[in-house]
This record gives sequence, structure tokens and C-alpha cells, in this order.
Amino acid sequence: MAYDLLIKGGRIVDGSGLPGFQGDVAVQDGRIAAVGRVDGAARRTLDADGLVVAPGFIDPHTHLDAQLFWDPLGTSSCWHGVTSVVIGNCGLTLAPCPAADRDALVGSFVRVEGMSRAALEAGVPWGWESTAEYAAALERRLGLNVGFLVGHCAVRQAVMGEAAVERTARPDEVAAMQDLVRAGLDAGALGFSTNRNERHFREDGRPVASRLAAPEEIAALAGVLSERNAGVLQTTQGGTNRPSDVEASADLALALGRPVLWQSILHRWSRPDDWRDLLRAAAAGAARGARSYAMTNARPFNNRYTLRNAQEFDEFPTWRALMFAPLAERAAAFRDPEVRRKLRWEAVEDPTPRNFHKRWDLVRIIQVARPEHQAYEGLSVAALAERQGKDVLDAFLDLALAEDLETLFQHPLTNGDEDAVGEILRSPYTIVGQSDAGAHVAIDAGFGYCTLLLGHWVRERGALTLEEAVRKLTFMIASLFELPDRGLLRPGYAADLVVFDPATIGPCEPELAHDLPAAEARLLQHAVGIHYTIVNGTVLLEGGEHTGAYPGRVLRRVA
Repeated sequence: MAYDLLIKGGRIVDGSGLPGFQGDVAVQDGRIAAVGRVDGAARRTLDADGLVVAPGFIDPHTHLDAQLFWDPLGTSSCWHGVTSVVIGNCGLTLAPCPAADRDALVGSFVRVEGMSRAALEAGVPWGWESTAEYAAALERRLGLNVGFLVGHCAVRQAVMGEAAVERTARPDEVAAMQDLVRAGLDAGALGFSTNRNERHFREDGRPVASRLAAPEEIAALAGVLSERNAGVLQTTQGGTNRPSDVEASADLALALGRPVLWQSILHRWSRPDDWRDLLRAAAAGAARGARSYAMTNARPFNNRYTLRNAQEFDEFPTWRALMFAPLAERAAAFRDPEVRRKLRWEAVEDPTPRNFHKRWDLVRIIQVARPEHQAYEGLSVAALAERQGKDVLDAFLDLALAEDLETLFQHPLTNGDEDAVGEILRSPYTIVGQSDAGAHVAIDAGFGYCTLLLGHWVRERGALTLEEAVRKLTFMIASLFELPDRGLLRPGYAADLVVFDPATIGPCEPELAHDLPAAEARLLQHAVGIHYTIVNGTVLLEGGEHTGAYPGRVLRRVA
């Protein structure tokens, strides 16, 4: 009998962390049939000489909950060797959702995920209420495999309505929320996610619903995971983690007997040495036997924004209020000397460490809107201020106002110290991911963290071995989410595979496209060095081009 697919002569890096070896991989009926020296016929044979054959990469932190309905390939993730994604992170999901609550959930995605309402209203084919119905709708057409979490914001909204963003819950409401979490797990959810990030607001300026939850509510909902001995608890509280928070995550993991995945350990310009203390705290939790892991990323968060759409300053009260104001009112306030005094204190002068680093030498002018300002492109705001003899806040606002708030700026918040990033990536207590794929669509492009890890951090920096990097992208994540047949290149496992050139693999620069529903804009990011991406035994992409197949499926928790 002929194999469906035979990959010949590659360097097999199997996801375990063991040294790679030369060999073949045979695929039959969507699964790996044989590994090693494989003879025999095949319907299709791929020549992998000089290439690496590895398990498909698993992205544990995406927000593709809406996008997959109009883009079942999950672009740009699929271009970087990703074969499986986890959606529903940060408490943000599209289910459970009674029809009356749809607008409220969309409002959270608009602001937190940085997606336009027009795209969401045109692209989300509502028709479900329960998590099970949502998963069934999603599975109708998928290029990638998709695992999902039960999101706290949707659960809270479904039980409490608009009171979810106004008050704590009563005991009977918490009990009803627990029932929805149970129903989500029964539908195959891989866990439960919640969100305490003080910078996350709905479109109407109210906090996302999970931020109103008392600690007792979060413990009760997470307790469903313990009750079922199933699922991961995913949490985020933004860039404010302290060692005491890491210790509390370990306490929770021990109390639940379940894994906790928290955000995050990164090098941050605003607190450049905090990562050391967080890694030490993570190691202490592991020594106590806690399954508590920190998200991290191989890339800097390099957000692009104008003062028409910026979320970068939401941690500052004066800035945040203005960014929710109408444009004309916002522009008038930016001109007001007294308002500027407050803005300057918050984003320039206040010595209190914040998520925004107040390093205006790192804030760059990416694109100007008027030809007379062309010479400013590429300058930092600090350099512009020096050139004009102004203070940085005046230079920043004056340029934006002169261009009707359309000037495109960019600044990194994280991962500027490459030695620090290398240590964080090597840590056994960190999970590499946090692409945020599907979110911040016109602001940031984090899809390429896998190809960046293998190109920059493995090939160019030598921060990890190739085998360890692949393990971080595959088996480690499959183990955390208890995906029993993914993440390793072993006979009997699902044939999710990526074939790449270790000498060339890497991400391309992001590019702007207007291909969202309602012709809205987003950033795309292609890759080089990825020859084949194979999902459930079917070639999904060849040389970065879609083959026309849709072999993906929903990855449901095994009961």
C-alpha cells in the first residue's frame, strides 16, 4: 500500500529536544506512519535534503476568534509554520453569547483587540449562543487546527448582562458562571482565561467585564478546572507583574492542581531588570511543584499608531480620557496648554515606572501624512524635539496636530536587551508565544515569532539550540494544553509538520493590506525559508502559497 505522503532525507527535529537526525517521515490517513529510513511508494514524495522536518508549531496565545470565520488559514500565522493555534485568551471570546450580548462582546474586541467595528460586524456570522455551538460553527472550514478557551468576559456578560461591567457578582451569579465554564469544558475547551489588565477597556470606555470580578469569583471559576481535573488557567494583568504575583500564580496552580499560564516575563524598558526577579520567582514556584508558567516572546512589541487610534497611553488617565473623546474635542485638548501640562507629567515627567517607558528617543516617526514633513520620517521624537528646539511632548503633539492626527508613530516597549531576552527564552519556566495574532491588526504584527526564534535567536545569536527552540514551539505547548497527539514527530501522532531551511528561515517586514471585511486595514507578515506546512497530513502551504486545502479541525479536550 502506498503512503499518502513521504518526506525524504530531511534532518528530523522531532520536538522532544533530542538531537536531530537524518531520516524520512511517512504519512498515512492524516497521521505519522513511520519515521527513520522509510522505503516504499507514496502518492506524493517531498525532497527534504538540506531541510529540517519538525512538528508543526503551536501558537498558544492568539485572538483569532473572529478572524478565522473570514480567514480560515489564520494568516499570517500559517506562513510561519504554525499548524495549531489557541484562541480565547485574555478572557475575550465570542461565546457563550446570548443574542442580546453580541454588541457588548464586539465592543471589547474593538478596543482591546484593536479591530474595527465595521470589520467585525461584516465578518462575524453570528448564529451561536453556547460555546459548543461556536466551536461547531468554527469547524465548518479551517486551514489550521484550533483549540479554544472559555473566556471570563463572555461568561460574565452572559450571566450578568451590563451589570458585568458595573459591579461584583452575587453568589448565585457566580454559580451560574461556573455552569457555563463546565459547559465549555464539556464542549472541549482547553481551559479558562481571565483578564485583570488595567489597560483593557471596551469600546465605550468601560473596563472589560472580567476586571470587575472579585478574587473569590476568579477562584470559583478556576475551581471548575480543579473539579474536572482538566484544562489550563490563562491569566493576564498586563505589564505589572511582581515576584509576589508570580508566587500567587504558583499558589493558585498548587491549589487547583492544574497548570497556570500567566503573562508575562519580558525585558521591559520601563523596568529593565525586573525580568531577573520574575525568573527567580518562577523557579521558586517550580521548586514547590507548581505547574505555573510565564508567557514570553522572541520579539519586541513594536506597536504602530496614530493619535486617532492609539491605545499606547491608556494607563495614563488624562491620555485615556482623550483617546475616547471625539476627534475634534481631542485635537482641541491637545492644543490646550493646561491639558498639555497634565499629559507631559503623565508621559514624560512622572518618575513612577509604567508600561510606557517614557523613552522618547525610542518613539519613532514611521510615516508622515504631509510631504513637507518627509524629512522627519525615521527620526525619533527626541531627535525631532532637539531639531526644533522644543520639549518632546510639544514636538510629538505639534507634528500630529499639523497632520490632522494622522502621523504614524512606533515604539517598542519590550525586549530591547538581547542578552536578557536570550536568558528568558532559555528558561524552562517560560512558554514562547504571545503573538496576539488576530489582535491589534493595524498596530502590530507578531505572527513571525516562530521564524524569528529559529532565524535570529538560534542561527544568528546561538541563544538556543535548534532542537530546544523546536521543543519550545511544539511539544512544550502540546504538553501544557494536554494535546495527546500533537507536538512530537512520532508514529501514531497527527501529521502536523513543517519543513524549513534553517539557513534562511526568518520573518519578513510587516506590510499593510486592506483585506479585512469592509475593506478595513491590517498588517500582514510573510516569512522566508518555510518550504511546506502540513496540517493533518495534507499540504496546506507550499512555498508560502495555499494549496486550496482546508484540513484543519477544532482541537477539543480529551475527556
